[in-house]
Amino acid sequence: MLAAGILDEPTLNLDVRSIRMLADIIRGWKKSGKTELIAEHRLHYLATIADRVIYIEDGRIAADMPAREFFRKLPREIEQMGLRALAPVNFDRMTPPPVGDSMLELRDFHFAYRNTPTLDIPSMSVPVGAVVGILGSNGAGKTTFARCLCGLLRKARGTVFMDGAAWDRRNRLRSSYLVMQDVNHQLFTESVEEEVLIGMPGKEAENTARAEKILSDLDLLPFKDLHPLSLSGRQKQRVALAAAVASKKELLVFDELTSGLDYLHMMEAAEKIRYLSSLGKTIFLITHDPELITACCNFFLFFERGKIQWSGGATAEKREKLRDFFAAEEQ
Repeated sequence: MLAAGILDEPTLNLDVRSIRMLADIIRGWKKSGKTELIAEHRLHYLATIADRVIYIEDGRIAADMPAREFFRKLPREIEQMGLRALAPVNFDRMTPPPVGDSMLELRDFHFAYRNTPTLDIPSMSVPVGAVVGILGSNGAGKTTFARCLCGLLRKARGTVFMDGAAWDRRNRLRSSYLVMQDVNHQLFTESVEEEVLIGMPGKEAENTARAEKILSDLDLLPFKDLHPLSLSGRQKQRVALAAAVASKKELLVFDELTSGLDYLHMMEAAEKIRYLSSLGKTIFLITHDPELITACCNFFLFFERGKIQWSGGATAEKREKLRDFFAAEEQ
């Protein structure tokens, strides 16, 4: 029987229920005398588990302290260290969605896998230019919805309207960009810069300058000549984000964009999302990241068993629903 274990980002892409289950498993290991080394960005669930915290910066141990001392640090100190929140997120800071008549609408939107219904949306309306948080437990139908919305699943049925104009599957394929949960499936070129350039319309010289600006904003410019698959998982995610920003598509969908990202790079991603929204892009974020939600989301779709259970802007009622959903992480 192993006396020790190493966990590298074990909560990556896990929903709140799964994080609680993982925490219980780790407590059981600890109680049985096993030593666990956990490399992690999501820290709150470790507050009652960890005994010691080691903070690494630029490949060196910058701090080594008892967990009790670390978890007493002020939120500002944690942010300055580039770490994620230790306490529940404040959802009261979110902004309202765009105001206007332009809407993205779905009607009788359905999908079945091997004759088993997995998506059932009679109707849905989202303001054009909104940043939409797609929430729900793992297996609720969020990724299936994203793939159908972008036109990637041929058997999806229903009608999509963008600002009153009907978008068939071909329109959606042409006008949308999906960043997958596993970005390894969509990195094809020989260099990071080529990956950003490949989907850019316009003149080559202008595109190169714009691509380098996007890469610089996402801390990727030093890696522009490297093969995308040679980068770390977090860097690959930022390359995929850079390609989405460069694409100039009207509809952008990100599946767990910030999984594994530290606080600094999560906020950089949120800033890019807000910028794209200001240009009128409609953005869907499948996420379990409450800090990303507070940083940029202003509209929500909550999925359960392939259906939208509730939706709407960041009203007091919806903020309370968000608190209830994420409160499970703190229990």
